[in-house]
Amino acid sequence: MSTPALTAPAPVPLPRIRAFERRGFGLFLHWGLYSQLGQGEWAWTYHPHLRQDYARLADTFTAADFDADRLVRTAKAGGVRYLCLTTRHHEGFSLYDTRGLNTYDAPHSAAKRDLVQEFSTACERHGVGKFFYHTTLDWWHPDFDAPDRWDAYLAYLNASVEVLCTQYGRVDGLWFDGNWAHKDRDWKESALYSLIRRHQPETIIVNNSSTGALGAEGHPEVDVRTFEQGRPTRPNRAGKPKWLAAEMCDTINSHWGIGARDLSHKSPAEVIDRICACRRFGANYLMNIGPTAQGGLPGYEAELLALVGRWAALSPEAIYDAEPTDLECRNGDFVLRHGATFYYFCRNLPIQGNMHLHQGESGAGLRTVAGALSAVQRIAWTDASGDLAFQQDLPRGWLSFDATPFPYGTQLVWRIARIET
Repeated sequence: MSTPALTAPAPVPLPRIRAFERRGFGLFLHWGLYSQLGQGEWAWTYHPHLRQDYARLADTFTAADFDADRLVRTAKAGGVRYLCLTTRHHEGFSLYDTRGLNTYDAPHSAAKRDLVQEFSTACERHGVGKFFYHTTLDWWHPDFDAPDRWDAYLAYLNASVEVLCTQYGRVDGLWFDGNWAHKDRDWKESALYSLIRRHQPETIIVNNSSTGALGAEGHPEVDVRTFEQGRPTRPNRAGKPKWLAAEMCDTINSHWGIGARDLSHKSPAEVIDRICACRRFGANYLMNIGPTAQGGLPGYEAELLALVGRWAALSPEAIYDAEPTDLECRNGDFVLRHGATFYYFCRNLPIQGNMHLHQGESGAGLRTVAGALSAVQRIAWTDASGDLAFQQDLPRGWLSFDATPFPYGTQLVWRIARIET
């Protein structure tokens, strides 16, 4: 008689990875010389006529509108718990002082400031996570496309990252992007990550797998599976050597850097949807905004953050601290858990008395949960007082409760019920 194979256990997450998962919602900032052109962050590639005079953009890059303290305060009020700034994007221009590696950086531009230092100080002052994006590919550096000078380029890249690791205090995360540009080259990732761990042993390391490899697992030192513009799925961590976090990065419109003629902006409701789609599987949502030419936060984006922040403030424990469960729901709803408390995320509730306006809402009524659940003591909306009626059949693993509609004047996109056991 054969013995059934046991399911291999999942690894225990490292403290830094568990802490990262509880950040939940981050703000990506794509800002560089290209922002002055207002044609997206890849203007160098898609508008070749700009290349001849591209470096002269540094002469007009004043950063006059970049107020790091105001930016971080606005993000924090918007429910953001970490920010990730493009310290150097593919154009090769650095927002930090490269300390002699070159003069193609913010202190040598019209700004005459170390903008990463200002960003770093503001993040620390307001207690939000500080992440540095750094490109690994480089359109500007002459060694990048020269196979015989590849080692020289990697030495330059590693020296650049070492500046970030040693000059700006604690770094909560380093976010790399670009290895997909030369898939045939040896990027010698172990050397780069060893350097990082020497200076910042508890930093989160991300290396974007790109849109063509969503959720791919990379080098053993990488801590996060990335889902660029793609929604995370339920992970299978059984038997894995390391618990990996997950993160979906997505941009507010159709470009990462500001596009003056890009009007395809997401609504607050769409952003809330994406946060919930990520949190359902324990992933973070990293939403991108492209600051203006000289570093200001565009008006629509600031207002969007304010609205999303109002939603997040209603249920912070559910959104940031609760973890996925195997409990089953219908119609896309889901349940998260934090300790003995469960949170039911409910979509498509109608508004009480709002019979003249319909937005595809499915109606109020009973919502059900199937699966192992302790005896429930109380269920209530996190945004309102008063208990919700419920029934539970413990032996059968079944719970239902009365999902009352929004009161007239309210529509929260996703409504969250607290289930106390």
